[in-house]
Amino acid sequence: MNGAPVHVMVAVVRNHRDQTLVALRGKDSHQGGLWEFPGGKREAGESPLQALHRELHEETGLRPLASHPLCRVKHRYSDKYVLLDVHLVSRWSGEARGREGQQIAWRERHHLREADFPAANTPIVRLLRLPPALSITPQMPAEKDFLALLRRQIESGRELIQVRQPQLSPERYRRWFEAALELAAGSSTHLLFNNPPGRYDPAWSGCGFHASGRVLAQLEARPVPRGQWFSASCHSLAELRRAEALGVDFALLSPVAATGKYAPGELLGWRGFRRLADQVELPVFALGGLHPAQAMLARSHGAFGLAGIRNFCD
Repeated sequence: MNGAPVHVMVAVVRNHRDQTLVALRGKDSHQGGLWEFPGGKREAGESPLQALHRELHEETGLRPLASHPLCRVKHRYSDKYVLLDVHLVSRWSGEARGREGQQIAWRERHHLREADFPAANTPIVRLLRLPPALSITPQMPAEKDFLALLRRQIESGRELIQVRQPQLSPERYRRWFEAALELAAGSSTHLLFNNPPGRYDPAWSGCGFHASGRVLAQLEARPVPRGQWFSASCHSLAELRRAEALGVDFALLSPVAATGKYAPGELLGWRGFRRLADQVELPVFALGGLHPAQAMLARSHGAFGLAGIRNFCD
């Protein structure tokens, strides 16, 4: 299997209930009997987006009105080499139906399992299990206050929390973080470690690593194994592209709206956010002066989800 891979456009269609559209492959087709995301091969002379729109409409009757790059996946099967060019479709017209006789379904995020999909889809399925909201802990005066905040977040069902406490020494941060891991053990909450990468322990379960802009500039390779979340804070296209090159699973892009920390001229606004996010192929969370109620607005501008401190840790 030498040469270029088969270029396949893939549409990830998510509705307002955070459900994803999937279709069942025919038993006689390649990887038959498994679920897949709508899509297909580019035809000669087509642009990637033309192919995406055509395939989605031919298979489901939907016509995309807005889509954004999500990821690119290369995978070698025993008989085929493919490049999956995956786009998140945030707005569309029409009603989904299996126009080629295939069964279709809207699948809940927590019901997407790698085993139900072709092997090439594994990275996509994993990304789609990311929650649509990420909490970042505010600076806390004492460990007991920090742990009380974490306990409330865990009990409320928050699935992803970045532990940011820049006022602490590395030694104290690690102590607080390990106490937070004990609190989160056995829950659905995953924590993100935000401190120098040399202090991150890959043996920790239920957590990942977050790189600040300063740490991102210093990294030379992905600091954590595949399978553990790796995220990064970005404020520019250059930082987004560096994060992409280092293999981050998702990025936080800010500032979208006013927070009191940035001058008006430094704010991205939604148009600026979309312009930057559309130039990289990875999930991008919007950050800065936002509220969880803005989820649909964020998604319509290319955001995979929302992140925040004050409005996300109440």
